[in-house]
Amino acid sequence: MSKFDQIQEIIKKLPVAFGVEEVALEDAYNRILRENVVADMDMPPFHKSAMDGYACRLEDIENSLEVLEVIQAGSFPKIIPGKNQCVKIMTGAAVPNGCDCVFKVEDSEEVDSKHVKCTNPKTAKNICYQGEDYQKNEVLIEEGTIINTPQMAVLAGAGYSRVKVTKQPLISVIATGSELVEPARTPKPGQIRNSNTSQLVSQLRQMNLRVVDKLMLADDFELLTATFLKALINSDFVIFTGGASVGDFDFIPEILKEQEFKFYWDNTGIKPGNPMTFSEKKGKYVIGLSGNPVSSLAQFEMIAKPAIYQLMGANYSPLRILGAMAFDFTRKKADRIAVIPVIIDSEGLISEIPFHGSAHINALVSANALLEVPLNINTIKKGDNAHVRPL
Repeated sequence: MSKFDQIQEIIKKLPVAFGVEEVALEDAYNRILRENVVADMDMPPFHKSAMDGYACRLEDIENSLEVLEVIQAGSFPKIIPGKNQCVKIMTGAAVPNGCDCVFKVEDSEEVDSKHVKCTNPKTAKNICYQGEDYQKNEVLIEEGTIINTPQMAVLAGAGYSRVKVTKQPLISVIATGSELVEPARTPKPGQIRNSNTSQLVSQLRQMNLRVVDKLMLADDFELLTATFLKALINSDFVIFTGGASVGDFDFIPEILKEQEFKFYWDNTGIKPGNPMTFSEKKGKYVIGLSGNPVSSLAQFEMIAKPAIYQLMGANYSPLRILGAMAFDFTRKKADRIAVIPVIIDSEGLISEIPFHGSAHINALVSANALLEVPLNINTIKKGDNAHVRPL
């Protein structure tokens, strides 16, 4: 089993670490559901018309039919049609008892002011039957679901004006590196702009997570330690970018060990992005990502995001697409899973973009997916299938 697969198994065993709160339905979007959503009635709650037309008995479909009343959506039938009788009915209106067919207005012709005839005896029944969508007491959405647009509609339809969801963890982001300057500044020789914070915050916001603090610090052990301990007070997660490797000024692992954090892993088995820490102490979690932008993006998408979702009680499974390669891929070493920025083109093919390694931030501009190259695979030929993760 690869190191990456081992980490995925560790993630699956992480306990749910955050409590439950109740929010208004309009605030439930992109939150983690913490209750089963159960139907309080059948849907539809009655037999309803799927068309604007005429409701009648199918056995009378070829006869002249007396029109008894007009039923609009939101009203209920007052009359039960008998032999050679019908009602004019609107889409969504309740079908009268005894009627087992609705023929469309387009398939009708007026015989006289009180009678119509169906011009299509082979008409479909055009009825949505009570309970065919779901039935009372049926579980509609399972606990742990990430609430997106389709779930919002189902919640509303099931009468959930308030929803139980996971409490949002508070997150501090700390970018480390003496070479970093803020985006508004022009870097001096030896300096670069801090791009990782903006990238990471956007990834967290896609998960609807709250970033309470954003800091940028030089590679100073005492300063990093003091700032880290302060950030822990008001945060459930502290996420570092940079300082997670083994260089002379990569202090994050050393600080965590000194503070007696429990390490779950300190490398990932993916390339780029092997050095990465995940640790915990007394319900506080620390994620140490790479300082290189492509590495940190891949680490977050493939490892940090699933770990955070697991701790929040989410049933999260990343979308992976099997597509055909539009280019030949080769590499010299295959001792790690490779993660390569690519494009899924308009034909569904996996297309190559220039990529020069973990610091090649511009490779992310046009990429819309990450190609996964498995362990011990050196070559994937054009036309072969491969897995990609959409970004």
